[in-house]
Amino acid sequence: MWNYRILKLSDDTYGLYEVIYNDDGEISAHSENSELTGSSVKDLLDTLRLMLDDAQKSSYNVLEADKIKFAPLTDEDEKSESIEIEDLAKLMGLNPNKYNNEQ
Repeated sequence: MWNYRILKLSDDTYGLYEVIYNDDGEISAHSENSELTGSSVKDLLDTLRLMLDDAQKSSYNVLEADKIKFAPLTDEDEKSESIEIEDLAKLMGLNPNKYNNEQ
């Protein structure tokens, strides 16, 4: 027998794993990698609800993976702006030189 179980990996990480039981109902193994991870049990359950809802909504129009034509994520003709890390830090109210050895 097997089922999915939530395992606590650390203080702030939980994972959903396949768990295998022996004939006495004792855990014999679990999958090496989690199917899904989250920062809490609630986070895992919310993500699973979202995944199920999305799967149900798209079940009438299943995509064929080898026929997907990917479009650019952004308009390649649009001028993009960049910001230096020091400027971003200042915008966030941080001192960008705090850990710089040259101080």
